[in-house]
Amino acid sequence: MFRRTALAAGYMAGSGLFVLSVVMPRESVAQSALPPVTVEAPKQQQARRTQPARRAARPARTTPRSIANRAPAQAQSVPSSGAGGGGERGNGPVTGYLASQSVTATKTDTPVLTTPQSISIVTQDQIQAQGAQNITEALRYTPGVTIESFGANAFFDEFKLRGFTAPRYLDGLRLPTDTTTFAVPRIETYGLERIEVLKGPSSGLYGQSDPGGLLNLVSKRPTETPHYEIEGSFGSFDRFQGAFDIGGPADKDGRFLYRIIGLGRDSNSQTDFVQDNKLFIAPSFTWRPTYDTSFTVLSQYQKVDNKGYQQYVPGQVSFLPNPNGHIPYSRYLGEPGLDGYHLEQFAVGYAFEHRFDNIFQFRQNLRYTQVSNDLASVRTEGMVTDRLVARSYNYVKANAANVALDNQLQADFATGPLVHKVLAGVDYFDLWANTDYRTTPIAPIDAYSPVYGTAVPSASSLAPFILRDDRQSQLGAYLQDQIKLDRWTLTMSGRQDWVSSGFTSKAFYPPAGHYSRDDSAQTGRIGLSYLFDIGLAPYASYATSFTPNLGADSAGRSFRPTTGEGAEVGVKFKPNGSNFMVTAAAFDIRQQDVLTADPLNPLFNVQTDAVRVRGLELELKGSLTREFEITAGYTHLDPRVTTSIAGYAGKYMMNTAQDQGAVWGKYTWYDGALAGLGLGLGVRYVGETYGDNFNTFVIPSYALLDASVSYDFAYLRPDLKGWKAQVNVTNLTDHFYVASCLTGLPYCGLGNGRTVLGTMKYTWN
Repeated sequence: MFRRTALAAGYMAGSGLFVLSVVMPRESVAQSALPPVTVEAPKQQQARRTQPARRAARPARTTPRSIANRAPAQAQSVPSSGAGGGGERGNGPVTGYLASQSVTATKTDTPVLTTPQSISIVTQDQIQAQGAQNITEALRYTPGVTIESFGANAFFDEFKLRGFTAPRYLDGLRLPTDTTTFAVPRIETYGLERIEVLKGPSSGLYGQSDPGGLLNLVSKRPTETPHYEIEGSFGSFDRFQGAFDIGGPADKDGRFLYRIIGLGRDSNSQTDFVQDNKLFIAPSFTWRPTYDTSFTVLSQYQKVDNKGYQQYVPGQVSFLPNPNGHIPYSRYLGEPGLDGYHLEQFAVGYAFEHRFDNIFQFRQNLRYTQVSNDLASVRTEGMVTDRLVARSYNYVKANAANVALDNQLQADFATGPLVHKVLAGVDYFDLWANTDYRTTPIAPIDAYSPVYGTAVPSASSLAPFILRDDRQSQLGAYLQDQIKLDRWTLTMSGRQDWVSSGFTSKAFYPPAGHYSRDDSAQTGRIGLSYLFDIGLAPYASYATSFTPNLGADSAGRSFRPTTGEGAEVGVKFKPNGSNFMVTAAAFDIRQQDVLTADPLNPLFNVQTDAVRVRGLELELKGSLTREFEITAGYTHLDPRVTTSIAGYAGKYMMNTAQDQGAVWGKYTWYDGALAGLGLGLGVRYVGETYGDNFNTFVIPSYALLDASVSYDFAYLRPDLKGWKAQVNVTNLTDHFYVASCLTGLPYCGLGNGRTVLGTMKYTWN
């Protein structure tokens, strides 16, 4: 019932972090991550926020800052901390489901249409419409994403993109994780402006990353317009939740902006004796001394204190034939009086932006993040009989922290007919973590008639199975040029990374000792896009990836980095004057030096495997009419192991569906007797997946229905303006399904049963 594979059956050393930076005077070198660019029409005026009180006092320029008297390059709008001034920004708010700009794929504010790589964006409007309460739920309708790795009541967000584990970034900077992946921050969706899913190898800008892609979470920032929002939610499993989002200018000139976001939740879950409580607060502040400069402080704090813990459920009592049937969603196989989970996380950093002139601008992003995890819980370990479930008891105390720093210098200029957007950056990332994991077998339990109260040894009476301290640092330097010639856009990026990894083991796994290694890698990307008059943009790209590994084999040899490459061709279509986009992509991704369990000693890994994923993705997102918004996607994958010391060659990769699709639509009436009413309906399908490396059993496919109804009371009476109500139902038919089996039959996770959530919101400004 733990997050990572059965640690008692084989802890698998996770890969460390990466990220971005400018050189800092520290002993170790490390890394961190980054922001955005635009390759279309000039946006010079959008870039310079007007502040009337300041502008009058500023001396007039002898030469206007216009593109005409500099270079014919389309000027880049600086990703601004304030939400005002001009059109959509790549890290700003979006009205509706379709985001047209993104900062993730190129670390510049670039149109999605001309970006030669697949990217899916989930906006805050979509998150709210679907009633998503965490990142996993927010990505249910996104093609290429595998979710619910640990079942419905998981306290961790972990995803696969195109079959590969996806690292998570917050505002372009990588989030920390300990090697056992227990100390992992969980980001609150209410504090996000959007979720961006970048698909395909992305090491050319971000450093270490698996070739499936990455997830970038974009925080809400202070806005130039005052806004105030409070909401209350209640629903299934005694859920009560309150939240607020307030902010705007702190002075009459708009030089100082603020925003405070908070959320509190008191809730049980669909599993008996398991809670889902949370406290979250995220203050942010922006200072704009001139319209060329901004400095935004971003911070957040979150605390989770729950009885009970996420659980695995053996396949024999959940989806395989059993004379007793399957157990209900509510059945808990742990120890209610003993199990508990505590997570505390804190992050603080800043985003600095300055434009020197029409050509040059500089951005620097910094964040310190720390997270601690303290849990005690049962984990299922398979079956003793067709009723009795074997169990172990597990104690984990884990901590992780990192500093991530990213510096970017951008230049927009022209050389003859070529328009350039050049980005040069240096990023730094430094991670440190420690884990104390202790485990012991305990008495089995009857899954169909549980009797709780089994005696459990204390943590202090057990010797550590894992007791280790980890450190990883990374320094990366990268260069990118987005070159526009008429309708063509060529994007080229290259990066050099230096990584220092080390850990000290003081317990059984890995064998006691100190392990360290230094690695370096060159990665890159090249992509070409052509934009037709009708809004059609075919593209092709090729990119490489690498992932350093914190770990060692049974002989004490540390692992070299895992490398990958991917090619993609696709087309994006956004008809002129429309507010929807259709995308299609075909891809071939390969990865070498993959870690796999040692056939001679499954507690350890060896580094021999290679995998290949080929696939096709389709996505439709946006407003087909003023009233009708839609998001839909389909993914077909052929995920194969191509080389394996353990005999997996030719088999399908575990827990990766070959086919999955989803469509969600919402219709809102703005006129007539039904004005103010909104109805939403969605269906999600996930095909069969294999639950082990030898493909000996199949997790059944499933299809689920979701629905919503909303009402804007302003259409009822003018004095009720700002009041809105909404009810969301997920898994409308209460279909029973198993979401995944993480590493085999003992470690399956049940899906989400029917859940009803009602929300009342009031906004004003």
